[in-house]
Amino acid sequence: MARLNGFGCSYCALPVRFTGDHRHPGYVVIDQVTPPRADPGGLPDLRVLHRFCSLPARAAGHRRCSSITLRRAWLGWATTEFEAGRGDRRYGIRHYPRLGLHPARLRRPELFRKYWRIRKMRCAALACRYYPRCDLLPTDAASGVA
Repeated sequence: MARLNGFGCSYCALPVRFTGDHRHPGYVVIDQVTPPRADPGGLPDLRVLHRFCSLPARAAGHRRCSSITLRRAWLGWATTEFEAGRGDRRYGIRHYPRLGLHPARLRRPELFRKYWRIRKMRCAALACRYYPRCDLLPTDAASGVA
């Protein structure tokens, strides 16, 4: 059997989890790319995603994020919430873009952007530490195969 660990998420490019609790935000989801395209061999075009990343990746009508740092910050925030025992109820449309910050609850609401940038970098760094890059197979160029 092939080693499954090490596949990168097609949304945030961090490795997915194949073991553990299936409710974990980093657990693997295999999704078909829409519209369904087939490669020359007739196989469907599939992508590997984290469970959490599959939600914003599917929302075609929702504005798509172009920042890899922000995508990783969302995953890091969702992982922190899961590890703290808070379930999926916290992943609402308002919660994850704000990374859990609420301007009205801050001591100085005018500094929301500053607090948000700090939280974004902290959550992205946490995601990179929590989902470390595995050594993937070398590419053909690196291995010297012609």
